Amino acid sequence: MLLRHTIPALTACATLVLLPAAGAQAAPKDTKVTVKAAPGKKAVPFCETHKCIALTFDDGPSDNTTKLLATLKKYKAKATFFVMGSRVKKHPVLTKNIVKGGHELGNHTWSHPWLTDLAPAAIYKEINETQKLIKKTTGKTPTVFRAPGGLTDDDVNAVVAKLKLIQIPGTVATKDYVKEYRDVAFLTTAALEAAGKNAVVLMHETVKETVDSMPKVLSTLAKQGYSFVTVSKLLEGQTLVPGEFYPKNQSGELDDDDDFSGPAGEV
Repeated sequence: MLLRHTIPALTACATLVLLPAAGAQAAPKDTKVTVKAAPGKKAVPFCETHKCIALTFDDGPSDNTTKLLATLKKYKAKATFFVMGSRVKKHPVLTKNIVKGGHELGNHTWSHPWLTDLAPAAIYKEINETQKLIKKTTGKTPTVFRAPGGLTDDDVNAVVAKLKLIQIPGTVATKDYVKEYRDVAFLTTAALEAAGKNAVVLMHETVKETVDSMPKVLSTLAKQGYSFVTVSKLLEGQTLVPGEFYPKNQSGELDDDDDFSGPAGEV
């Protein structure tokens, strides 16, 4: 029932470990002193010791944002919002409220076109203009990107890399972009079935039924021991290469026969 993707297999990169610099020490005349740096202690990423899941919401901000933020706050959940530039322009306060709630903003292009239909210059404009507006509105520059419909090619990947973004197509989806599936009970079950350790769940905040399903989804998953984290928190400890797809060991490509509502901000 649920959408599962296939991301190209990529070799996992090593975690960076930084050693703190040692301060200089004074030495008596004619005496050589070797100052050794304190042993570096690798910080253990949160999701290595916790059962994490990243809930993601596309196409906002929208009329449902305020309700969704209140629900997330009630359950102490953090999420990642892949927003559209055109809607950030229309809803700057809602965009700021997402950041104030401790959530992550991702880039989902300006107007939600199929990027594979565009020339490189147009792809760049769609993504870059959104980057600039989000930074201007919130003071935050997104580091994560999701292509509309999950559609990418070499041109898209090159632009994303140039803008120093990583790609997050998602590992599972509730299929709330299919109109016939927009039922609270169905989407609640879909989200719960999609859940898994380190899963990145693709949903849409523009779908009212998805937002209405969140109290049951969050309460149930919380009882199962899940920690709700942003995508960046989920990937903490990894060396992330701009333009590449993450999580590396998961999957993500939309099915060719899925019934989408169209490129105007519904997928």
